[in-house]
Amino acid sequence: MKITKRVLALLLAAMMTVGMLAGCASQESEAQAPEETAVQPNLAGVDNDLTMEAEGEVDTSKVLTTLIDCDATPAFNGNPYDETAGINWSIQPFMYDYLAFFSPMPERTFKNSLMESYTYEDLVMTIKLLPDLKWSDGSALNADDVLTNFYCDLTATTLWNYMEKIEKVDDLTIRMTFCQDSPLLLNLVVRNPIRTPDEIYGKWAEQYKDVAENMRVYDEESKTMKFTDEDNKKNAAIKQDLLSFKPAPDEVVCSGPYVIDKYNTSEILFKANPEYRQEMLIPTIRGLRPGDSQAFATALLGNEYTIENGGLNLDMSAQIDAKYADTMRKIFVPELSQIGYTMNVQAYPLDKPEVRKAISMAIDRNSLLAVAEPGSFSGSLQNSGLLPSLEGTYADQSFVDTLTKYEYNPDEAAKLLESIGWTKQGNMWVDEKGESPVISIATISSWPSFMMTGEAMSQMLTDFGFNIDFKPMEFGLWNDFTRADEKMICCTFVAQAPTYAHPWECFNDLFVANTRTGWEKLEPGQDRIFTDPVDGKEYNVTEMLRKMFTTYDDAELKDLTQQLMKLSNDLCGFISVLEKGAPVRIYDPKLHLPEAEMNALQTSYYYFGDLNVMLAKMLHDNQIYFTK
Repeated sequence: MKITKRVLALLLAAMMTVGMLAGCASQESEAQAPEETAVQPNLAGVDNDLTMEAEGEVDTSKVLTTLIDCDATPAFNGNPYDETAGINWSIQPFMYDYLAFFSPMPERTFKNSLMESYTYEDLVMTIKLLPDLKWSDGSALNADDVLTNFYCDLTATTLWNYMEKIEKVDDLTIRMTFCQDSPLLLNLVVRNPIRTPDEIYGKWAEQYKDVAENMRVYDEESKTMKFTDEDNKKNAAIKQDLLSFKPAPDEVVCSGPYVIDKYNTSEILFKANPEYRQEMLIPTIRGLRPGDSQAFATALLGNEYTIENGGLNLDMSAQIDAKYADTMRKIFVPELSQIGYTMNVQAYPLDKPEVRKAISMAIDRNSLLAVAEPGSFSGSLQNSGLLPSLEGTYADQSFVDTLTKYEYNPDEAAKLLESIGWTKQGNMWVDEKGESPVISIATISSWPSFMMTGEAMSQMLTDFGFNIDFKPMEFGLWNDFTRADEKMICCTFVAQAPTYAHPWECFNDLFVANTRTGWEKLEPGQDRIFTDPVDGKEYNVTEMLRKMFTTYDDAELKDLTQQLMKLSNDLCGFISVLEKGAPVRIYDPKLHLPEAEMNALQTSYYYFGDLNVMLAKMLHDNQIYFTK
């Protein structure tokens, strides 16, 4: 197996530079590539005697600075449903509370927050709220507000496919009636924070309620509730009107422990919500936007953060470890997220499975993993659609061994292209018409695991003979481009399972929910159906996902999982590069946090998922505070 000096130089540059990959030598001669062996995850830590549990009296005078990732333009507004410029996922955990917090580690755990208790029997779930809850403006937070939240989420959650109706029993009690059972229902119920005072959002909730109660239809075959074409038109109009609501961020009415005090293009200052039901041991939180890679590096070296989990290349990570070796604590947190490159199977030549498979085999993914962010684990060489960390639980190794392994094999990649009439003319592959079609690769320029792997992968494919157009982009441009029809290959988080830690989530994301995948667009209510390009078998993926979501039978779940793994393997519609474990760096040695094993991947209720959700859990339980 060969790899050019240019690719090796690019990989070396990725390890030696602070920012983006540098341009390198352009010799086209070849050097022997390293053997295809598994790359161990980089869990490099710091060598000191610090523990998470800082001793001392609580100090409420300090400000905790954490990483946020939200819009930095004047368009930033206080609408939590505006995914582009509103109160997004990275700041919602501070401003909004959850019915309950969830973690799959070390075991499946739900810890009540706004919810006092719940019961579930005969397809009926009854939720009782804590008494005397308040919004940040002092008004009561009760069942009306929670119902409004569920109605406003009508088109944003799978829950409404399974929920027949929701009703208020009294001011503190809500009853949900489901049309089908599932072991994942509670996850769906508690997954979103409560963001909607009825007084503010009730006018949109009433419109959604009309759709939910009077326009949806029950589908006997799938045993789920479905929207009609008329429903979808009405839902789209309601959503458009809802998104026109743009309150000032510091005027948002919150259910959580903090409200926005001040904000500008680089940071947000949160202050404790005076109406929250408990006193916060950290009265002030500063959310700092990372900016580009240079700005983020400058902030880290300037000791701007208390805690962060931002992406760093290997050299910058090593610099930070060395600079703060005596005072920093470092752990690695499982995200159950997968970074990969999706391929638009609607665009020529990616509509040909042989081309997609050749691309996957022309990439030395071990070399990509070797320069990815610390904490990264190997993705699926089978492009199976299932997170590698879930594979041992939901699939048999004997089955996995039957799948095609898309390891680095340029000779096999060449045979695949030749099998469909492509030939090598000079250094370039051309199709049966004698043309060399352009294949674009879009990536985010400021995220190291995307930028480093994207540039190196583009050069590998160019050296193999593909006509590659590499498109590094700022996040906003990438966000728009990779949702458009003209996309070809694009980086994204794909086939991940951070909410349920369940195969259904991986395959639902890969085949249905992720807007950056390149499958044929579905009409509302249309099933996702594939014909396997290898054996011709037809798969109704939508129906299989329904069964996967509702089954309590471990054998059936494993069978469905393995069928979808085979389909993903044969389609080869995405390239799995790595599974992500995020390094969390804590800079202030006087910050007390829950117990953890230093320099290791955690298995913990508190240390799982997005950083600010972790902090919200800790704040809820008084497990994070500064000491004197």
